[in-house]
Amino acid sequence: VTLCAVSAGLTLTLTQSTPVAVPVSTSTTQEQQLPQRIYGLLDKLFCGRKLNASAKFALLLAEFLIKQKMRYVAPTRYDRQLYYHLLHRMERLMKNSNQNMSRLEKQILDNAFQRNVLLLPPSLKYGALNANAEYEELAVNYEDLVNQGQPNSTQSDLCMRDIVNLNPIKCKLSLNCLQVLTSEAAAYGYQRTHQVLLLFMLSHHACAPVLSPPQLYEELAKSHCNEILSEQNAIRSLALGMGKYKDLYLEQATICGLYGYNEFLNWRNVMEIDSWFPDDDDPNNEHINDLALVFYINALLMLH
Repeated sequence: VTLCAVSAGLTLTLTQSTPVAVPVSTSTTQEQQLPQRIYGLLDKLFCGRKLNASAKFALLLAEFLIKQKMRYVAPTRYDRQLYYHLLHRMERLMKNSNQNMSRLEKQILDNAFQRNVLLLPPSLKYGALNANAEYEELAVNYEDLVNQGQPNSTQSDLCMRDIVNLNPIKCKLSLNCLQVLTSEAAAYGYQRTHQVLLLFMLSHHACAPVLSPPQLYEELAKSHCNEILSEQNAIRSLALGMGKYKDLYLEQATICGLYGYNEFLNWRNVMEIDSWFPDDDDPNNEHINDLALVFYINALLMLH
C-alpha cells in the first residue's frame, strides 16, 4: 500500500510541477490526460496485479517505443522528464516479473526488444491504407470467420522465440517461422494481428536488413493492416458498443498503430478506448490493460 501511495504521489509531482503549453484543439484534453492514463495502468501493476507474460511483454514493447522515439527525435525538457520517469517506473516493475512463466515465455521475454534490436525512425503515416474498402459482407460473416487462419497461439509463440533468439552473425530464421510470416492464406482476428506483430519484431531485429529489404517488411505490414482495417470497420458496425470484440479491436489498433498508420493511431480511437475504462477493475480486463498501455504510450509518442 505504501508503494502504491508513493508511486501515485510521484505521478502528481511530475505532472503538476512541469506544465506544458498545448495549442487549443479538440485533442488537447486527451493529450493532457494521456500521461495520467498511462500512470493509472502502471499503478495497477504496482498495486496487486500479478506481472504475467502479457504484462511484461507490454512493458518491454512500451519501453522499446520510448527509447526508439528518443533516439530519433530530440524531446522537449518536459517530454524528456516524462519519458525518463516512465522508463524508471517500468524498469522497477520488470525486476520481479519472471515468476510463474513457462520456459517458452522466458525464452521470449529474456530477449524481446532488448538484444540485437534495430531502431528505426518512427513516423505517423496518413492515408497509407485503403480506408474506403468494402466491409459489409465481412461484417455479415464475421462471427464465422474471426477464428479462422494461422498462426495459432503455439505457432506464434514458437516463431516469436525464433525471432528474438536470432544469431546476429548467421541470421538464419527457421523455415516454419518464415512460412508464418509470408503466408498469404486468409486469416482473421488474432491470427492476423499475431502475424503483424511477428513481422514488426523481425523488422526491428538486427538481422532484418540481412533477411529482406526494408520495403518488403513495409509492404507486408501494409497488406495485413489493410485487411485488419476492414475487420475494424466490420467490428465497429457490429457490436463494439455492446462490448463484443473490444479486446480484439484494441489489439488491432495497437499492433497496426506500431507502424504509424493513422487509420489506427488517432484521437478517435484514443477516445473510444478511454470510454471503456470505468469498468477496468474487472480482472478479465488484464489483457485489455496491457494492450492499452502500449497503445497509449504509442499515442503519447506519435500524436503529441
